[in-house]
This record gives sequence, structure tokens and C-alpha cells, in this order.
Amino acid sequence: MKEVHFNEWVLNIESEKTEAFIASNQGDCECLSCKNFRKANLLLDAEVMHFSNCLGLDLQKPTLLNAFPVDGEQVMYSGHYTVCGEVIEGEMDAWDVVVGNHCFSLVEDDDQASIAEPHFQIGFEVVLQWLLPESLELIKK
Repeated sequence: MKEVHFNEWVLNIESEKTEAFIASNQGDCECLSCKNFRKANLLLDAEVMHFSNCLGLDLQKPTLLNAFPVDGEQVMYSGHYTVCGEVIEGEMDAWDVVVGNHCFSLVEDDDQASIAEPHFQIGFEVVLQWLLPESLELIKK
């Protein structure tokens, strides 16, 4: 377990268990919203990538992903990542960490059946550009 400090958060992270959980439980959804999310995540700035790397997150593979079209050719994505480990310090359900265009929060996992290891979730919200050649109108239906 490694201790990670980020702003007001102090977390004990089990990186190998988190990676194993992600690898065993996540397939790539092929809907347009998810495809665009993965493509837009390839263009994230260094600050967001550093945050992701510190916590052992694969930003391409959230545990939950929601998409909501917003003004112009943009989509607001929200969801969470599951992290094996525990929260030592940090306020739950507070959008208190902003990295680049991303807002992050610590979230307690209500679905204890999904993983036996001690874990928590990191919620996120971000608005990303629509990058696919398909029309954004297709996801509005």
C-alpha cells in the first residue's frame, strides 16, 4: 500500500489490486459517448495525467460513465473510478479537487458486492469536446 497526498486528501492506495480490478471488470463499451470519452481522454493535459498516475487510475476505464450533451459540440461526462485502498483524510462527496477541467470527489461505495477488497470511489465531472465524425445529435436521442 502506498500513501498518496493530493490537496486535502490522504489516501492509502493498493495500486496492484486496483489495476487487477480494472482489468478483470471492465470491457470497452462501444457506444458513441464512451468512444468519444476515450478519444478525448487521449488529449488530457499533463496535470490531469499526473493526478491519474499518482492514484493509479486508468482514466480511459471509469467504473461508471454518464454522458450529457451540453452547448455546442461538447459533452459533460460524470462517473467514478474504483480504487482499492482506503481514505485516511478527505471530505466525502465534496467536489474539492479540481485538476485542469476535471472536478473530483471522494465517494463511498454503496455497492459492496462489486469488490471484496477495501475500496472507495473517486467521482468525476468534466466537459470534453465531441471529437468523433458521427454527429453529436445521435447521442441526444
